[in-house]
Amino acid sequence: MNLALLYARVSSKEQDKEGYSIPAQLRLLKDYARKNDLKIVREFIDVETAKQAGRANFGEMIRFLQGNAEVKTVLVEKTDRLYRNFRDYVTIDDLDLEIHLVKEGEILSRDSKSHQKFIHGIKVLMAKNYIDNLAEETRKGMLEKAQQGIYPSTAPRGYINDPQTKTIQVDRERAPLISRMFELYATGNYSLSQLTDLINQEGLRTRGGKRLGKSAVESVLKNPIYYGWFRWRGRLYKGIHEPIVTKELFDAVQMAFGNHNKPKYTKQRLPFAGFLKCGICGCSITGEKQKDKYVYYRCTGYRGKCGNTYVRQEELEEKFGEIVKKIRIHEDVLVLVKDALKESHKDEKDFHDQQIERLNRDYSALQNRIDRMYVDKLDGRISEAFYEEHLDQWRADQENLLERIEVHQNANVDYCEKGLSILELANKAHFLYLQQTAQEKRKLLNFVLLNCTLTKGILCPTYRKPFDILAKGLTRSNWRPQPDLNRCRRRERAVS
Repeated sequence: MNLALLYARVSSKEQDKEGYSIPAQLRLLKDYARKNDLKIVREFIDVETAKQAGRANFGEMIRFLQGNAEVKTVLVEKTDRLYRNFRDYVTIDDLDLEIHLVKEGEILSRDSKSHQKFIHGIKVLMAKNYIDNLAEETRKGMLEKAQQGIYPSTAPRGYINDPQTKTIQVDRERAPLISRMFELYATGNYSLSQLTDLINQEGLRTRGGKRLGKSAVESVLKNPIYYGWFRWRGRLYKGIHEPIVTKELFDAVQMAFGNHNKPKYTKQRLPFAGFLKCGICGCSITGEKQKDKYVYYRCTGYRGKCGNTYVRQEELEEKFGEIVKKIRIHEDVLVLVKDALKESHKDEKDFHDQQIERLNRDYSALQNRIDRMYVDKLDGRISEAFYEEHLDQWRADQENLLERIEVHQNANVDYCEKGLSILELANKAHFLYLQQTAQEKRKLLNFVLLNCTLTKGILCPTYRKPFDILAKGLTRSNWRPQPDLNRCRRRERAVS
């Protein structure tokens, strides 16, 4: 009995046609094998959409044939099931196989007559034309949706896909946080890193419940879809969806990006305005100049009078100086921390490599799950609604995994030097603070503090990492470097 394998493929456009379905192809090929005394040793099945890459099982079949020289027979329904282009044709031809095109009643091999090979080549051309047309129709359909003002892809953050209307709708839970992102960045008082930390603290997450990265926040702030327009294939279209922000606010944000490399504070602007929050009502603390000489800071009172008091700028500067002074490290502890930081450099790199490997495995597992679910949908084992619901969630999970992989890939390889710089800054911060102008002091505070509240003259700071740890008091009594077990073993071997 000759050994054979079978290959079946279906595209999304054909999924509802019984004659093209995977079960129909399998029945046809297995019946043919029984009648022709062929033993099927492996089955390879691909389900694809339009011209997207991803015929993973076709590639797996090629590798199997290359490693199993005793299998020389391939059963397939017809020409366009096996080939999508001439590259596939050449790959198959180089393996010197016997191809059974069951529905076409053809058997092709090295011994086939020249006219058979010629006709087969024509069919390969037709197969490629069919795939190209399928992709073209898909692109045309998406372009038509865009021209009608319907966003033709997965909804961005702040929106959700509506399976009934095939449009995007405002996500009432996340949209207020998207709007707040725009409002905060438009003030010019936040860097992308600051805004990313703040918006994560306030609860904005990916659909998978994970933290947003800085690149994701920037992408949101530059996406015109949030004021009612969207880009598709290089063109801008007016959408029919509900905007989350106004065009004026969007433009203000783009202007803030444009001013990113310009000095944020001018001589006319009061240095601590917009930096503090009222500890009583949560409104911003603003400043005002009196008699062209004295500067006072007070609550804006947007929510009504709250009873907070005025504070002079000189008093604020002194209080901020005490806050900065708290992050200084004792010299003996600084030496220990530097040594531990240097020794952990290799561990940091190993950690990022391990995380990338793990996240890639998770991504592949999700992709396999999506592929299996798609086959189940084609075979009628799950409903369209179930498929759409879970696809949206798993695609969001994949998006989050890619963001996390990028974070690890872009992790600063010389973080050791960065860490040492931070430690040195911590020890010099108070000295530097005392030497600076009020505007320069504000810049230093931006680097050290995440936010700060003012309540009747009392400042309550929230330090940025790692200054939050330093502010708690890094001394020999409360800091104990963990032993490096590998280093201990190396020392033991050296002693012995």
